Amino acid sequence: MIGLAGCETKKDSNPNKQKTKISSTQGLKESPQEGFLAPQFTLQDLRGNKFSLRDFKGKVVILNFWASWCGPCRREIPSLERLYQLRKNEGFEILAVSVDRGSPSKVKSFVAAHRMSFPVLVDPRGEVGKRYWTRAIPTSFLLDKNQVIRWKVVGAKEWDDPYVLNRVDQLLSE
Repeated sequence: MIGLAGCETKKDSNPNKQKTKISSTQGLKESPQEGFLAPQFTLQDLRGNKFSLRDFKGKVVILNFWASWCGPCRREIPSLERLYQLRKNEGFEILAVSVDRGSPSKVKSFVAAHRMSFPVLVDPRGEVGKRYWTRAIPTSFLLDKNQVIRWKVVGAKEWDDPYVLNRVDQLLSE
């Protein structure tokens, strides 16, 4: 079950840690932890189209777990959209995984009202969320071009602030 305990904004736990380039994924295992390969999955979007994480290899990806009823999620969506508009033509993608249960009609209404232009996938049974150990929402993962998790963020974030843009740009340049 996904709780709200982690829904507050948090800073990077160690903003001074060295950012190391990961040149090879050979031997890396899948795990929802920094420095590991992101667990693979396939989900449908709101139109029924299937999306697999492996389809985005070669792009820098933010994988964001959220719900339409979550206040902090609602507050961070505009900054995710701004970031997407700034970097979508540079090899960057956002995959927003809705953990809303039941009919996707609420999610569709939310997406339309907030003009979300990046892919919104649905995980109504929370299966992918469990594989990523999401205990609170929003929870986001920044993946490099090899789909190695480079940053995990629990709680809401201003995704278009200079610190985040720098981290995204660093991965885009690798």
